[in-house]
Amino acid sequence: VRSSSAQTDSSEFLDRLRVRLMAHLNEEVGWDVFTLEYTLTPPLTTIFTEHAMSKYLRVFNFLWRLKRVEHALCSTWQTMKPTVTHVLSRDAVNGATGGILADMLRRCHSLRGEMHNFMSNFQYYVMFEILETSWAEFEQAMEESKDLDAIIASHDVFLDTVVQKALLGSKSQLVLQTLYSLFEVMMSFREFADELYDLATEVVAKKAAARARIAEREKNQQWGTMVGEDSTAEDFLDKDAVHDMKRRLSDLAALYSRQVDGFLNLLPLQTHVDVQFLLFRLDFSEYYASKGVGPGDVAMLT
Repeated sequence: VRSSSAQTDSSEFLDRLRVRLMAHLNEEVGWDVFTLEYTLTPPLTTIFTEHAMSKYLRVFNFLWRLKRVEHALCSTWQTMKPTVTHVLSRDAVNGATGGILADMLRRCHSLRGEMHNFMSNFQYYVMFEILETSWAEFEQAMEESKDLDAIIASHDVFLDTVVQKALLGSKSQLVLQTLYSLFEVMMSFREFADELYDLATEVVAKKAAARARIAEREKNQQWGTMVGEDSTAEDFLDKDAVHDMKRRLSDLAALYSRQVDGFLNLLPLQTHVDVQFLLFRLDFSEYYASKGVGPGDVAMLT
């Protein structure tokens, strides 16, 4: 709240916010079950019934997951942005093992970009094609309402529209779970990227320390080198660890591709949502279609 525009709101509204832990499965912990709820008092409860608030809670939890994954991918970019990747690749590469490490840094950056592109387009669909348009329709319905019953009915339609189009309805549970599995892959990638960055920076630090020791000995006219001081960057690398990380990155990339393929192929089955626009939005450049991922040419589905 302190880092959002909500901090400028009256304390009357902020004091109504409550932290709540949602019902969870065995593997769901921490941020997976965290949510915020807004407590209301009469007469607002006439419109914002307990059933309506449960729908708001589902939508909030969905948006929270979206932002959490987006934040993780942005944090990964801050850690491994192109300039940093270039420096690490330049200073940590020597020999065949160093070459593998440099290639992984480049692949990691490319995979992060693909994930972020997916999240950006999906989030645009949710924020503008669902929430913005549904809210505009609700405002118009509010203006045309002549009594309280009409307002309640318009509000119910608004919530149902958001829930269905955001794939949160009872008919969309399979595609929603596929989407959540996709989010988990992205979070696992974040952890992997941090490990890879730590490995590369450790190599660079060891190499820099070795150079510093040599420079200090030369300054003191202590000619010659001690054992290990003439090592290359490859000598500081654990070859088994590097090859294991290469395998893990390949597995992550393959799993991500399978999850995206499953999600895109499930979208045409959701006849109650505007899947054609969402499919077009996610694959507007036909990148996935060219790789055989998803249902293929979106234009053929219209």
